[in-house]
Amino acid sequence: MTRGRRVALSLLGLVLLAPAAGGCGGGDDGDGGAGPETPATVTATVTETATPEPTTTPDPTDPTDPTEPTGAVEPEQSGELPVPRTYDDALAHFDAWGSEPSEHPTFVTPSGNIFCVVSDDVLPAGCELTAGGIKDPDACAGAPTDRVGRVELRGGRATPVCNTDNIRSPGAPVLGYGEAARVGGGPVQCLVERIGVTCVHLRRTEGFFLRKGEYVIFNAG
Repeated sequence: MTRGRRVALSLLGLVLLAPAAGGCGGGDDGDGGAGPETPATVTATVTETATPEPTTTPDPTDPTDPTEPTGAVEPEQSGELPVPRTYDDALAHFDAWGSEPSEHPTFVTPSGNIFCVVSDDVLPAGCELTAGGIKDPDACAGAPTDRVGRVELRGGRATPVCNTDNIRSPGAPVLGYGEAARVGGGPVQCLVERIGVTCVHLRRTEGFFLRKGEYVIFNAG
């Protein structure tokens, strides 16, 4: 066979193979195909790690003590869930405890370090730290402080607040570990655990987790 004939046959083979290579796109590449898109959940986690957690036993009767008591929990909750990082994680925490929410528009955690507003005519729902604000230069750019001390549900978003004020009101009841609060058929529900407080908006995919030295926000899109 001459060299010219061999080259011609090689070129013909390439032409015949090209359509077959292009037809391999019907497999599952993990991109969801042409199905409907689901709004992504945007999660932000900020942790202040410069100061280690105290190892001393806190006094649960002292409202100025910024640490959370480490007392025993109910047997079925001995293996508490980890810090929620997504909206679905947050809902799983509520399901795990399964407690009927109390009708408290405001509450404090057993140590008194976290105060929360569940429902108010003026204030947005949110939670605030007495001590343990989280250093976050990005969120606090232009603010009078570089530390996030409160997270609020406002404008359809869970929003970190670099506050120098406080929203605390006297006489708020203490919500125990494993207890939740929701006012009537209101959209916001909060849960207290030893690891911190989780709040979600039940009509929108938004919520947050807050504890000394760390906050997590989960918003749709």
